[in-house]
Amino acid sequence: MPRSLPVLKITHLLLVCLGLAFVAGTAPAQDVGCPTTSGNSVCLTTYQGAASRLGFNPNEPALTQAAITATTSPKFHKQYSVAVNGAIYAQPLVLPNVTIGSTTYADVVYVATEENWVYAIDGATGNILWSTNLAPSGYTFLQSSDLKCSNILPAPGDIGVTGTPVIDISGNQGGQTISSGILYVVAKLKTTTPPYSYKQTLFALSVINGGNGVSANQPYASIDIGGTFNRITFTQGVVGTTAPYSLTQNQRSALLAVPVSGQNPQIVVAWGGNCDHVNFPYNGWVMSYQLNSAQSALTQTAIWASVPAKHTYEGGIWGGGSGPAADSSGHIFLATGNGDSSVKVSTPPNDAPASCSTAPCDYGNSILEMQQSGTTFSVLDFFTAYDWVTRNTFNYDVGSGGVMLLPVQSGGNPQNLLVQAGKEGTVFLAQTSPVGTLGGYTGNGVSDSTVQALKQALCYNTAAECGVTGGGAWWSTTSGGGGSTGYAYFGGTNLPLKQFQFYPNGGTCTNSGTVAGFCTAPTAVTAYTFGWPGPTPAVSAPSATSSQAIVWVVDARRATSKGPAALWAFDATSLSCLYTTNQQAAKTACTVVAPAKDVPVGIAVKFVVPSVANGKVYVGTTGATNPTQGYLNIYGIS
Repeated sequence: MPRSLPVLKITHLLLVCLGLAFVAGTAPAQDVGCPTTSGNSVCLTTYQGAASRLGFNPNEPALTQAAITATTSPKFHKQYSVAVNGAIYAQPLVLPNVTIGSTTYADVVYVATEENWVYAIDGATGNILWSTNLAPSGYTFLQSSDLKCSNILPAPGDIGVTGTPVIDISGNQGGQTISSGILYVVAKLKTTTPPYSYKQTLFALSVINGGNGVSANQPYASIDIGGTFNRITFTQGVVGTTAPYSLTQNQRSALLAVPVSGQNPQIVVAWGGNCDHVNFPYNGWVMSYQLNSAQSALTQTAIWASVPAKHTYEGGIWGGGSGPAADSSGHIFLATGNGDSSVKVSTPPNDAPASCSTAPCDYGNSILEMQQSGTTFSVLDFFTAYDWVTRNTFNYDVGSGGVMLLPVQSGGNPQNLLVQAGKEGTVFLAQTSPVGTLGGYTGNGVSDSTVQALKQALCYNTAAECGVTGGGAWWSTTSGGGGSTGYAYFGGTNLPLKQFQFYPNGGTCTNSGTVAGFCTAPTAVTAYTFGWPGPTPAVSAPSATSSQAIVWVVDARRATSKGPAALWAFDATSLSCLYTTNQQAAKTACTVVAPAKDVPVGIAVKFVVPSVANGKVYVGTTGATNPTQGYLNIYGIS
């Protein structure tokens, strides 16, 4: 692999926000490089809007509850359905006031698809501004038959870009407009003719023309994924005695951009398995890459695997599409899935050696705090669930859900916290700073050592696999009173959407004394029950101080039956229904049941997240015909 660039330690990171990245108060800070114009001020450059992964947008003055529930013009409705080549599994990203050619567009939506296309779409008209096919000559996207499993729906299950890209606009000097920016995206590729050879490639593209800013046919740079960590290698090539990791590894996790002072950011990419029950071996991989200052070459700067012993595997990093999170110091937080082949005879967080006094250690079913150091990632702190053996036996992954880093709680006890929930349905609240307080491993077989654990609060059937596959969302607000500073929202499988009120110094409902905690029972639930796989919510509010927030979710229960998705909007305080496109919903159960013409075109996509920015809501779907294998549905007020 190229080694021309020096690897900077995390202490040299520029502690500024990137892509609404680092949250230090009740509301996300403005993006570096994002225009400061009124009205269109939201730059959604990464999964759930920020490296904190909170899914909270407090800058939506047009999307009020009154506007959403209006039944006469102007009203909220579907404005466009844009056909694209490939299913949209990655969350759409949004930039405002982008200058392309001689025209400045109020909102441009960036969509990556499972047929390895990237699109820039005008949010105001639905027109495609540019499109780029990532497959180089002689290569194409994969299909489910390559993996002997159809977990990308519908058949034939095209597989290309699955993880959400990330956009860096920190170099933009456009003032009131965006005139430059780089979109990073990972594509899965195979040769067009047998014997099929497989690889995965990271691309850096201009947000202005889909190329390198000059030529739309040539990216800034690309690099094929690979590398070795502790005697295991992320391989490319044809299927031999074992399949190459470029085939079996699933790049489902959203990409993360970590700022570096005076340089392009480190792009952090994570992997898990793809149809893991038939595609062994697989590992939980984390790699970082950096674009050089000339923007002509990408270099791999670090590589790490969660379960790196010679004969072990698993520990996947996927989170239902959520990505690693990062705090203001550049520390990276992520959750892993089930451990490894020998985990039943080992002691967490490792399989071999027998203790973590020898590095590297193995981490399955854990939450990790990491730091890039040299050419790898150092694990600074960890939490491993006390019931990791049971979780491995019954596939109760901790890491099926993503990590959210809460805003710093000034005066809270403690001030720095994360929240995470996984397939077993337990909500973990853990301390992130100082290092050494994340929770470790108790080994007592009966309790967790995090700040709080709401055991199976998001599981409808404790005897079966359930809980969260995706992420949560957060609303920073003091409108609940009593010292509360916000709410977290989670959607478990076959459960209503649940709201949990948070108290930074404990409350009468938290059972935590003066220590931070969520109310142990939900403080509100929806009347509607969501099916498999459960929704990942997003929250918008007219302002950071408004008490009239909205929780947006997409119900994807009909993904397996080739049915449509349903967009829902709920009052963030009571979780009463404001709007739905579900045609089976009773009119008495929701303020507005939209007409059939507002149903998203296409077929529902599992783990889908609605993108809410600048008065619009964007919902990706898949399709059933070639070449139209996906749609971007655009909702707004008109």
